[in-house]
Amino acid sequence: SGLRLHYVTRGPPGAPLMLLLHGFPQNWFCWRHLLRELSARFRVVALDLRGCGDSEKPRGRASYRLELLLGDIRDVIEALGTPAGSPRCVLVGHDWGGVLAWEVASSHPRLVEKLVVMDAPHRGVMAAFTARHPSQLLRSCYIFLFQLPWLPELLLSLADFQLLRWFLSSALTGIQDPARRLSEQELDSYLFSLSQPGGLSPPIHYYRNLFG
Repeated sequence: SGLRLHYVTRGPPGAPLMLLLHGFPQNWFCWRHLLRELSARFRVVALDLRGCGDSEKPRGRASYRLELLLGDIRDVIEALGTPAGSPRCVLVGHDWGGVLAWEVASSHPRLVEKLVVMDAPHRGVMAAFTARHPSQLLRSCYIFLFQLPWLPELLLSLADFQLLRWFLSSALTGIQDPARRLSEQELDSYLFSLSQPGGLSPPIHYYRNLFG
């Protein structure tokens, strides 16, 4: 694609690749503990997805179509996988990263040796479940809000991103153990990129392209 994608890595360069894909509204920083824990066995790579963190942020909803997001991940695996000519990896995804991980494993099985997905059902399974359980529509109502122009960006940025701060750090939606909840400095690691001009639109465009 020509985009510059940022990642953080730890572990021996010749070790098997483990690629970590974050969710919304996060970036590579959410994997900081696993980078340390798993680097003895793997070359662990925590990627900033297109439009997130320190990766490039092309303008416009069309730049975040599913096929482009999947192309980025495929290219990263092929570029960083070892040994050369056998680009297989352990692919780990959370939330949006999990959605993308399902799709990559389904469409390019030669790239994925093992798949680990957290908090992200397969898109087909989710559609079927929602059809049988209408209450899921209520739980997923934010997805429909994100289809609107400019309003989601406005709501999420109000009062110094208070809604996102609550989502990431509250007892209800954040880490349950009070001793391990995100500090202000850790929150800023997520919010800095989102607070830059135009920084909220790229990750919201992921949702805007869900239905078309």
